[in-house]
This record gives sequence, C-alpha cells and structure tokens, in this order.
Amino acid sequence: MVESSNTVLVVDDDRAVAADHARLLRDIGYTPVTQSVPEDVEPHLHKHPEVSLILLDIRMPGLNGIELLHRIKVRRPDIGVVMATVVNDVEEAVRAIKAGAYNYLLKPLQKDVVARVLRSYFSNQPPALADDPRFKAFITGHSEFQSIFRRVQVFADADVPVLLLGETGTGKEVIAQLIHALSKRSDRRFLAANVAAIPPTLFESELFGHARGAFTGAMQDRSGFFEHAGDGTLFLDEIGELGLEQQAKLLRVLQGRSYCRVGETEERQTAARIVLATNKDLRAEVARGRFREDLFYRISNYCVTLPPLRERGNDIELLATYFVRKYASQFGRSVQSVAPEALELLRKHSFPGNVRELEGMISAAVLLEESPQIEPGSLPDALRASPQEATQLERIRCETILKVMAECGGNQTEAAKKLGLARQTLNRLLKDYRNRGWTR
Repeated sequence: MVESSNTVLVVDDDRAVAADHARLLRDIGYTPVTQSVPEDVEPHLHKHPEVSLILLDIRMPGLNGIELLHRIKVRRPDIGVVMATVVNDVEEAVRAIKAGAYNYLLKPLQKDVVARVLRSYFSNQPPALADDPRFKAFITGHSEFQSIFRRVQVFADADVPVLLLGETGTGKEVIAQLIHALSKRSDRRFLAANVAAIPPTLFESELFGHARGAFTGAMQDRSGFFEHAGDGTLFLDEIGELGLEQQAKLLRVLQGRSYCRVGETEERQTAARIVLATNKDLRAEVARGRFREDLFYRISNYCVTLPPLRERGNDIELLATYFVRKYASQFGRSVQSVAPEALELLRKHSFPGNVRELEGMISAAVLLEESPQIEPGSLPDALRASPQEATQLERIRCETILKVMAECGGNQTEAAKKLGLARQTLNRLLKDYRNRGWTR
C-alpha cells in the first residue's frame, strides 16, 4: 500500500536547477528528493512509494515532461504532478493540465506561488473510498463505488478483458487507466483509441496496420493500435458506434488473439490486454440489430457499469468543491467554495455530460466569480431557467445542430468540429433529441 506524505520529487535534467527547487521546497516545509534523469523517474517511483507529488520540468532532452506525465498518470494515478516551465512553454503546460497535471509554475520559481499551489494540492484531496490510494484518481464519496472499485481491482488482477459501461463523462477512461495501473502490466504501455473517430474505410488499417502498397497512399509498412500496445493495455473507447462490419473484425481478433495487417496474409499475435467502453446500452442495441450478439456475449462477462453523476448523491458537492479549488489554484483566484444557492442549482441539474460537464461549468465560474465563493450568477443561465425555458433553449440548440448536420451532409465528425463539440457529445445529443421526438 502506498502511504500519503508531503514528499515531493523534483524532476529536472539540470542538476543545479533541481537542487535550487529542492531548497525552496525544504524552506516551505516539504520533503524534496531530486531526479535529473527522466528515464529513471518511473523506477524511482517504484522504489519510493512515499512520493505524493512531482514537480516536473516540461522541456527535457530524450523523454520530455509531457510524455513522462502520461506515463506517470497511467502507472501511479495517485501521484499529483505540477509542471515547471518557462513563459514560452505555457501552451505546453496547459496541454499538460488537460492530460492530468494539477497546475503549472513558471521558472524561475517564486516561493509564495509554489507554496500556494502545493498547499492547494495537498489540501484538496477528498477522502478515498478504497484502501489502495491509486483509486484517488477517481473522485467520489458515493458508497456504490466501493463495490465498483472491488470489481475493478479483481478484474485488474485477473488480467481479463473488461467492458466499461456508462454515460459520456462518467469517467470510463479514468477507470481504464486504473485497471492498467492496478494490473501486472502497469510498467508497460497504456494506449487509448477512440474507435468512433476512425472512418470505416480505415478501421482495419488503424487497428491492425498495413503493408506498403496495400492501398493508395500506403507508402510504407505501418503498425496499428494492437501492435503499438504490445503486451500493455489497449483501451478501445466508443465501441457502440462501430458498424456491423467493423464489429465483426473486432470480434475476430478478440476470439483468436491474432490479426493480419491490411495487404498481408501472415497472422500476427497480440498479447495486449483489452479494455472496451461505450455509452450505449449494448443489450438494447443487440435487440435492435445494431450490435452483434456474438460480440456482445464475448465482451460482457467482465463488466463495470459507472452510474451517472445525478445518481451519485453528494458527489456533485464533493466534485464541485474539488474543481473550485483546483481551478482557483490554476487561475490564481481566491474562490474557495460554492454558495448554498449555487449548489442547489447544481443539484437540480441533470448533468447529461456528467463529471466533464460539471468541471467545465466550475472552471468557467471560477474565472467569472469575484467573491470568495461561486454565486448563482457565475453559473450558466440555463441552470436558472424554468423547465419551460430550459426546454425552449434545448429546442433552439437542437435546431442549430440539425442545421449544421444538414450543411455537413449528415457527417457527424465534420458537424461536431463546426459546433465545437466532441463527436460523442453530438451523438448523445442527437440520440436525446430522437427520444424526445424532435428528430428522426
């Protein structure tokens, strides 16, 4: 079991800079250790489980900070990461935050700023439901997750293929990363692929690779996702969006653990552990003839279902508070809580986008808010609308989406780009509008 502490690992390829950062951390009450070889960080973490936070330089030779961040997050998701960067790399730092970093600091580090950011991180750790602190990556206080986490742990240990079910934004990729981190493969690669974003004509090539000359534009041999994953974990997201032909090809590799590159006849073996996910009700899709029954029964034996945010009790308050403190730290704001009236609006909202939607709301509210707590006026207008007004706003949104879909000839990927939406979000909205009878 990994114990929590105030130990901070400083990672910088410049030993003098690393030593300076360590002295600063010691001065403000933390226990620093340093590492100047990026490739040695992962072995270091394995030997020193007391590390709770990493101060990670972005620009390093060889293994850069962004790639190292990804590796840390899939092996030790319980460890926080704060990036250290220069002004010219702020865009990279923002990208790192989207990849899981808690915050970033500008070099040369300022003691008061470092103290504020680290104080925010260490004070913003909700109580964990599971003994293994690696589950800290999934923030919840809802008792149902005790049994969910147990299933995750058991399935991870057993090295079986896992199917993750849940609405968009419920945290399926976080759970997939946890399965990898808790498994015997945690020191190997974790590779995520959104199969819904792959055009049907490129499905085989992307998943299995192709040989040079297999089709127009195939100028050289190319490996696919299965080969890239090696003997690590391959996470295939949005499998419910696949057509029947693509489903058959996926079933074939899951059954035989082998595949052929496009343009080759030689079979290649895959040793990758497969985790799949979808926001669709696959049993209902089977009944409608949209999902292969044989594939469903092949992948549904080891299943983890994540409840939507609206069914997670006090998690809305827990997560809202966490995001307030996180984004107040990032934006340098003094906001620390959510006013009772604003919290009541959040509780009444259905959150079709789940945790992802709540995070977006809170991050914007932290920027807008001028008082020490989030007030209703900083939340989206739709939350304060009456049911009739909310329905009217949603109808207007539906009409806008349908207009853009028509302009794009029904191409969801292109329409999603024009609308500034994730393709999965657009697909969910269209499904919702069909259920309401607003479209066919």
